[in-house]
Amino acid sequence: MTITDKINEIIDQRIGRNSFKGKGHLEVVKKKKKFFGELMQALQEYQSLRENMLSQINGGGGEYYTMSLEDPMLQQRVELADPSATILQLQRCLAECERLEKRFGRETINISVVGRARQGKSRLLQSISGLNDRIIPTSNGGDCTGAKSVIANNVGKTHARVVFYSEMELIEQIQLYLNALDISRNIGSISQINGLQDEINTYAEHLSSKTGKQQSLFQHFRKYVEHDDYLQYIGTIKDIENEEEIRQFVAQHDAKMKPTFAFLAVKEVCIYTEFPMKEAGKIVLVDTIGLGDTSLGIREKMVRTLRDDSDAAILVRLPSANGDSIRVEDDELYDLISDAMGKDVLDKWLFFALNVCDELGNQNSGKAMEDALNARKLNYAFIKKVNCGNSTEVEKDLMLPVLEYLSSNLSDVDNSMMTKANYQFFDCFQKYFELCAKVNNVLSGGFRKSLQSGGLFDELYEDKLGLSRKLKALMEKYSSLNAQCDVISDNVKSIIRNMASQCPIQDEIRDRLTTGGERGHAPNVYLYYADNLRAVIRDMFEEINNSTIVTLQDDFKKEVCDVLGDDDGGRLKRIPVQDTDSENPISWMEALVDERMSAFPLVSAAIKDILNYKLNIEGLLEFKVDNALSCLDYSPQNNRFVMPDFSGLSDEKIVFTIEQTLKSAIPDVANDLMTGIQELLLIPHHSFRARIRKLYDRIIFKQEGLRELKNFYRENATLIWPDEFKNVAHQEIALGQLNDSCGKLNNCRTKDMFTLKID
Repeated sequence: MTITDKINEIIDQRIGRNSFKGKGHLEVVKKKKKFFGELMQALQEYQSLRENMLSQINGGGGEYYTMSLEDPMLQQRVELADPSATILQLQRCLAECERLEKRFGRETINISVVGRARQGKSRLLQSISGLNDRIIPTSNGGDCTGAKSVIANNVGKTHARVVFYSEMELIEQIQLYLNALDISRNIGSISQINGLQDEINTYAEHLSSKTGKQQSLFQHFRKYVEHDDYLQYIGTIKDIENEEEIRQFVAQHDAKMKPTFAFLAVKEVCIYTEFPMKEAGKIVLVDTIGLGDTSLGIREKMVRTLRDDSDAAILVRLPSANGDSIRVEDDELYDLISDAMGKDVLDKWLFFALNVCDELGNQNSGKAMEDALNARKLNYAFIKKVNCGNSTEVEKDLMLPVLEYLSSNLSDVDNSMMTKANYQFFDCFQKYFELCAKVNNVLSGGFRKSLQSGGLFDELYEDKLGLSRKLKALMEKYSSLNAQCDVISDNVKSIIRNMASQCPIQDEIRDRLTTGGERGHAPNVYLYYADNLRAVIRDMFEEINNSTIVTLQDDFKKEVCDVLGDDDGGRLKRIPVQDTDSENPISWMEALVDERMSAFPLVSAAIKDILNYKLNIEGLLEFKVDNALSCLDYSPQNNRFVMPDFSGLSDEKIVFTIEQTLKSAIPDVANDLMTGIQELLLIPHHSFRARIRKLYDRIIFKQEGLRELKNFYRENATLIWPDEFKNVAHQEIALGQLNDSCGKLNNCRTKDMFTLKID
């Protein structure tokens, strides 16, 4: 598979195409984004309701104020149930979904070229793309790149699309300069930009008193005010078919090093050209403005480009010909990338390109810098020394290794990003879960008392809850079933039917007889195959212990948990829990007990008695099997074992005798087994019925347990019967609104809903 094929496969996996149809990352992220959007709407609706509640309580009027008079703690509970932190975290989750959606929706692999100014980034881009100075500017002095540019491998004539800032984006950029320069002026439209000339003149008069950084920023800022031709482009998009015109929107200087200013309006330039590299495929290069440029916000723009628009980055560094070392600026740049992107996967997508060649006279400096970088404990994929101005060398020594490396590692990077997103989403889930508990607490006080007025709870609990009836039905099921457990009986019969096939055939016996020595003596051969047959049969029965019995007891537990959880039983599945596999009734019940029943010890203990139940017939089964196999077990004390008489027999007669003696033992073993396990077969169903009866007695008949169970249902009544209480709440609009909002929020209180599934 070529590099291009591998990269195409990565893109297919992201988008969900070809062999990845229905399993793409993009679809998973879109579904999660849709969920977060719906959840945001529910939270904003609740936030509006909460503000209305507090407004009425503080204003001394309205239905919520009346309720607060009856319940003095109501206002405090409403104030505690503040969704602001959850909404903020949810906004971050939505932003992360949009970032992942953009990444996984791309038809390209984007490689950013980053570094400080005047290190050779533009020459590297020229070498990869085949573009020249007329389009991508290079310079040995001054700032070159004026705006972020994207260069896409595209068959056909070179052309470009220029996207310019909107008016608001430009105003925000200029306001950043005003604030950074401590110029007390705010602007709200581009028409006010020319009016900043007085501020420019005043600042220039006192320039000698300013810091070096302020002077650099000022020189760039004054371009916005004194060269306003760029304003004609604001808010537009321009398609350029003549490649000679592209440079004026990318560079800060034209080909003759005359300053240009159109770049001030440019948000992004997309250049489409055919790369000379055979393996370029669906590659896009992202050129960033070099750090050290006098533009404001370069660091933030570079980080945003890496986070939002890049699959990998090449960090370009030009070692000085006079000797060089890792500088403070290099450390700052690496730390900036590491802090913004996280260290853990930098070794899969960050590459160092040391720009060295004989013409620059910096080969020795490059080797020294490579050694210094390798001596550090930094995270990066690899370092390459390459002449950034030599296209052949760049392709062979840098780009092909980069593409090969990415084709093997990008899938891991994608999965890592989704895993990181899940950490963020889980933080949101925890905040959301805590918020729901506080919202439910609002309803559990005076509101719940109002909702439960008129005997609604008693009616639902006493007359309509199916828990007692379903537990009785389960007991009757195990009383009316055949007293013997058919599953175990059928397994035993299946083993018995297959026991004869485990006996050795004559050829095996004959081969062992002819080996010579003691192991070939007829009695020893018989003992060998008797021992082997006994061990094989015992292992066959061990599977009943390891599989059948475990399955029986787990199926029984699931039956009881289903009765407790189902709507026509205990309805407890209506109560949301946090840490559980929602598809597994046992896991769900364990989480419910741990999270919601700490204040109800009798009910908790009764349910744990079911969850911890173990069907204890393993030892008895082993005893019965061992007893039945005793006719094959030689020992001086075992009078059931009979050694055949081999004296005077030919080898063929011995073979026949061993075979027939072992086979003739099978019916006796089978008969002993079927007789011995009759008592064992009675145990499972009797044990199941007894355990259900124990649960029933502890939470239905026993007075203390029944009282505690009812209190548990009362505490969670609006979760267990949301529709019934909602109908009553409609009689009181205020209660109806809160109950409806609680219901919407509680419906999303499962961790699975907040998790991206990673295949």
